[in-house]
Amino acid sequence: MRNPLFWFPCLVLTIIISHVALAQDITGGGTLVRDITGGAALIFRAPQNPTVQVTGGGRVKSKNKPAVRKQDPILARANAARSAATPRYAEAEQQYRLAAQIAPDDARAFAGLGNVYVDQGRFGEAVDAYQKALKVKPDYNGAYLPLAFSLARLNKFPEAIDVYQETLKRDPAPEVYNNLSFAYNHTGRFQEAVDASQQAIKLAGETGEAYKLGFQERNEIRSYAYKNLGNAYNGLKRYGEAATALKKASEIEPKNVSAHFNLGLTLYNAGRYSEAIESYKEAIKLRPNLAQAHYNLGLTYFAINDKNAAMSQYEALKGIDADLAKRLYDAIK
Repeated sequence: MRNPLFWFPCLVLTIIISHVALAQDITGGGTLVRDITGGAALIFRAPQNPTVQVTGGGRVKSKNKPAVRKQDPILARANAARSAATPRYAEAEQQYRLAAQIAPDDARAFAGLGNVYVDQGRFGEAVDAYQKALKVKPDYNGAYLPLAFSLARLNKFPEAIDVYQETLKRDPAPEVYNNLSFAYNHTGRFQEAVDASQQAIKLAGETGEAYKLGFQERNEIRSYAYKNLGNAYNGLKRYGEAATALKKASEIEPKNVSAHFNLGLTLYNAGRYSEAIESYKEAIKLRPNLAQAHYNLGLTYFAINDKNAAMSQYEALKGIDADLAKRLYDAIK
């Protein structure tokens, strides 16, 4: 795809984390925060346009090719509008809808609509469109992965899990296992999340075996899978293993702020405060205005009775997030 906006859903993903049990009360009444921006654990694979049968002049060149159906030229125009350097989404949507009206039994038109909606972050409409495609043709493989992704983006994780599991029967790619782990974490199914993350890591070549990457970078998948693995171990309160996984995630992608942040949470939960401090410092180095990291760092300093260092984080926070600064002050005063 040449369209820079086509990756909008992937950019939006940078505000998502796994909501596992990472927060913990500390002496003084403060509670670590766990919301963090800077790196998602949900991999996005761009959905492909539906295939069409269109030949020059509208005629079939070979007797072995199926006849061009009247909706195929319409689908081709829709695909072209979606794939343009500057996408013409309104036109693409109109053309896919027209194709669906002409041939309501053709799953391709509904899948194409779903793709247009995903491109624009309209995930509720995308779910409806992909479900219609699968109702028409249950074996339309191209609808499963973007449907599961859309459900996850809507926080409908039990439904997403069902679809990801079905997707694996058709496409056992590492990003599918990674996203399944992400959904398992969100539903508290932490051991299953561990298993899925480990499978994603294995398929992405960590063991030297052959792997299938789909449309994703190998290190991106590996880093996200280790991050999901760490979050799953956190959910199981296996903090040592969680720390090991999150350290690996941060080593693979050193600029992944959330990997350092989540590692700080994990090390704190393990009682490894000095190491937690270093992880939060690394997150702050990468993103100086990350209020949550300053807040958690202040509480961690307070946990080791370094009140002066804790107050320095309060001073830094005052110009970033006054409300969070007040919370920190109340916890450490």
